[in-house]
Amino acid sequence: MNNKHIVIFSHGFGVRKDSRGFFSGLSEIMPEVESILFDYYDIDEINKTINISTVSNQAKRLNDVILKAKKENPDAIIDLICHSQGSIVAAIANPSGIRKTILLAPVFDMSTNERIFKKYASIPGAIINFNGISKIPSSDGFVRLVSSEYIKELMTINAELEYNNLAEKTELIIIEAKDDEVMINIDSKSLSSKLKLISIKGDHYFSGENRSLLYETVRSYII
Repeated sequence: MNNKHIVIFSHGFGVRKDSRGFFSGLSEIMPEVESILFDYYDIDEINKTINISTVSNQAKRLNDVILKAKKENPDAIIDLICHSQGSIVAAIANPSGIRKTILLAPVFDMSTNERIFKKYASIPGAIINFNGISKIPSSDGFVRLVSSEYIKELMTINAELEYNNLAEKTELIIIEAKDDEVMINIDSKSLSSKLKLISIKGDHYFSGENRSLLYETVRSYII
């Protein structure tokens, strides 16, 4: 009998598990596996707010999800698929017993986050406060609440080191978006020879026709 195959998805900053159909669409093309999608954040549907937890708290949440999956399916093969900031969350979590981990358009230069937050300041109604709570409205009608602790923690993370450490425990595949408008292109010189780096066409979400190429690429590594 073949072992059960589970894929756990780790989403990026400020979005939900099914935002833009990104992970849900990927899950649909892999019916052979059991997909686990979950939210990192507390979402208040009444007040229309999303409370962004720190990366360390997100890493704990991911490990909790992995441990639950293992407990319920002790013989299962488990893979991770992560997007954007969800990639560094997985690296910080550094879980054991994961067969493959695929990082999609991952964050590398952590100073990029500060640049992005400053860009958020141009959004009507946005309040950026590096010493308190930032409020970032989004097109979905929700306001992201971001603490200064979240931002300060990001600045302490060495992404290359975390990814290299992760490559010691799992088969690590990084898929870079060639036309990423959010993240800075990856400098492979500092990366472990144990991980595989692929560059394909696409923006940060591999929109339009590029998404099919991404899905096909991911599937070829997972199935």
